Amino acid sequence: MRKKVVTIGNSAGITISPAELRALGISPGDTVEVTVRAGVLEARAVSRYEDASLPELLAVINAARTRP
Repeated sequence: MRKKVVTIGNSAGITISPAELRALGISPGDTVEVTVRAGVLEARAVSRYEDASLPELLAVINAARTRP
């Protein structure tokens, strides 16, 4: 599928359709890691817990266990 690069402030972007967002498992506001390899732009969803420490992860797990 071809997309047009659009200007967003002083930057540029490519629009992503709702179906493409679902396929990536992301929503507006989520963080993605963008890489360029051999002229190919890759975008990967980043887990919000990817850089969390063990104590932070345990706190999230314990909070989920105590929800009603």
